[in-house]
Amino acid sequence: MNLPPIRARSLVDRVVQAIGQEIVGGRFAPNDALPNEAEWCERLRVSRSVVREALRVLVSKNLITIRTRAGGRVREMSAWSQLDPDILAWRGRGGDQRTFAKELFELRRVVEPVAASLAATRITPEQLGELRQAYEEMVAAGEDTEQFFAPDVRFHRVIATAVGNSLFRSLADMVTAALDMTLRMSLDAPRGHRQSLPLHKDVMEAIARRDSAAAAAAMLHLVDGAERDVAEALSARTVKQAARIHQPARRAKKPARKAS
Repeated sequence: MNLPPIRARSLVDRVVQAIGQEIVGGRFAPNDALPNEAEWCERLRVSRSVVREALRVLVSKNLITIRTRAGGRVREMSAWSQLDPDILAWRGRGGDQRTFAKELFELRRVVEPVAASLAATRITPEQLGELRQAYEEMVAAGEDTEQFFAPDVRFHRVIATAVGNSLFRSLADMVTAALDMTLRMSLDAPRGHRQSLPLHKDVMEAIARRDSAAAAAAMLHLVDGAERDVAEALSARTVKQAARIHQPARRAKKPARKAS
C-alpha cells in the first residue's frame, strides 16, 4: 500500500518523520530488514537522494543500521536515542501510552524541580517578565487547549533557559518535547487545564521571590498534578474507546409498507 505523496518544505524531514514513525510505532520490529531505497522511493514518491539522506538521519538517532548490500535494519529499542525529541514524539503517537507517560514524568521529576530551583537564583528581570507573560497567556486561554499549549510550553522553557547552564539548556528541547507529549495526552482530562493555573502561579511566585526550595517544591507539585491529569485522561480515553467498540451497529430502517 502506497503512502500519500509527501509535499513539504523539507522533503528529507518529512521522510524522516514517515519512516521513523513506522519504526517506533511497531510496523518494523527490532532486527527487521527495512524496504530498500527503491521501495521507499515508490511508497513515498520522493527521489533516491532524499531517501538516502533521511536514512542517514535515522542512523544518527540510532534507530537503524545500514550495511553495504545488506540494506537498513532496525536496531533494538535499548539502542535508540530515547531523549531525541523526534523519538519522544513518535513514541507519544503510539504504543503503550501508560508506560510511556510514566517514563516521561519520571524524567520531568528529575529535571524540572532542579531547573526551577536554579532559576530562582539566576533568572534575569527580562526572563521573569517572559515567565509572567506566558502565565498570563495561559490564564487568558482558559479551557482552549490549543491556545493553552504554546504559553505552557514557553513557561517551562523560560525556566530551563534561566538556569544559564549551556549543558542544561540543551535539555530544554527534550523537556519541551516531553511536556508537549504529556499535554497532548491530557486532552481528555476531566478537570481541564485551568486547574493547573494555581500550581503554575506558585512556581512563578517562588522564582520571583528567589526562593529555591519553594520553587523546587512547587514545580514537583505541578508535575505530580500533571501526571494525575494524564492518568485520568488516558482512563477516560480507554472508556470511550471501549464504548465505541461495544456499541451495537445501527440497523438500517426498513422502508414503511404502503397501504394496499
